Amino acid sequence: MTRGALMAALLVGAVAACAQPAAAAGCAAHEASFPALIGRSEADVRTALAAMPGIRAVRVGGPDTMMTQDFREDRATVLVVDGAVRRITCG
Repeated sequence: MTRGALMAALLVGAVAACAQPAAAAGCAAHEASFPALIGRSEADVRTALAAMPGIRAVRVGGPDTMMTQDFREDRATVLVVDGAVRRITCG
């Protein structure tokens, strides 16, 4: 195979890989179900998140809770205000 043909084959493969969206993994695979959990109790949300495959860690905090900024695709972060869940994010 010539060098030009090899480069063309690599380019076609790279374009094909980019054209197909990757399937969501971990927490992101469940983001569509998060709105149904808003307003529920922390305990209810922890139970629901624990049952979702791919979510291996749940961290909970309030508006003033300090949290690390590292991203983990298998972690859900839950914001609780006055005993009710206000936001759920991945990472």
